[in-house]
Amino acid sequence: MPTATVLMPTHDHVEPLRYSIASVQSQSLRDFELLVVGDGASPATCAVVAELQRRDERIRFFNLPKGPRKGEINRHEALRHASGRFVAYIGDDDLWMPNHLETLDALLVDADFAHTLHVGVDESSRLFVLAADLENHDFRRRVVTQSFNRFDFTFAGHTLAAYRRLPYGWHTTPPEFPWSDHYMWRQFLAEPWCRARSAMIPTGICTQTHRRPLLSDRERAEDLALWCKAMAAADFREKLWRQVAESFARDLIRLETESAMAAAAAP
Repeated sequence: MPTATVLMPTHDHVEPLRYSIASVQSQSLRDFELLVVGDGASPATCAVVAELQRRDERIRFFNLPKGPRKGEINRHEALRHASGRFVAYIGDDDLWMPNHLETLDALLVDADFAHTLHVGVDESSRLFVLAADLENHDFRRRVVTQSFNRFDFTFAGHTLAAYRRLPYGWHTTPPEFPWSDHYMWRQFLAEPWCRARSAMIPTGICTQTHRRPLLSDRERAEDLALWCKAMAAADFREKLWRQVAESFARDLIRLETESAMAAAAAP
C-alpha cells in the first residue's frame, strides 16, 4: 500500500502533461501511485500516458468518457481504486517542487485536510501568492459560505479515510459555482469532524494558464520548461522566498492604503 495517491485529471494537454508528471516523479517521497484520469482524453494524450506508463509502474490510467463540467465524476471513480494513506492533486499544466508530497504527509499525520501555499503565475509571468489559514475559524467559515477560494487544486490534499466519510465526494459542480475544486473543499470544511491545516510553505507552482486561454499546447509546455529550469537552479528557493515576501508586502501595503482611504472618506 503506497503512502500517497496522486490524482491528475487530463483532457488534451499533451506536452505539458510530461512536465507535470515529471514533477511528481521527482518527489522526495517516492512511495506513491499516480492515477491519471482521462476525462475524454484525446488520442495523443492517451499515447503520452501509455508511453510514460511503460517506464513507471506507479502510473495508472483511467481512460474515461468526458464527464460534465470538469469531469468530477471521473475523479470519484478513480478514487474508488485508490490505496494511498492520503490523496494529493496536481493539474496537468502545473508543477510540484520535490518537497510537496513530503510536506503534505507531515501535515496529514494529525489532520484530515491540508494545503500548502498557493503560488501562481500572473499574465506577466510574475509570481503571486494567495494566503489561507484554515485553522482560523472565521477564515474557514468564509471558505464554506462565500465564493472565496484561496488555494488551487494543485496545493490540496486529504486522507483517503476522510474522503470516504464524505456524503458525496467528487461530483458535478453546480453551475453557480465558478470553481470545481472549491466546491469539493467545501464538502470537507463543512464537516465538524474535519481537522484542517494550512502550511505557509511554497511547494508548487500553478501556472494559471486558464488566464491565457489562447496559448497553444506547445506554448504551455515551453512555459513549464522554463519553470522547470528555474526550479533546478541552486538558488531557486531563496529567490522564491524573496518573491513570496514581496507579494505579501505588496498585499499589506495595498490593504493599508485602502483602509486609510476608506477612513479618510468616512463622514
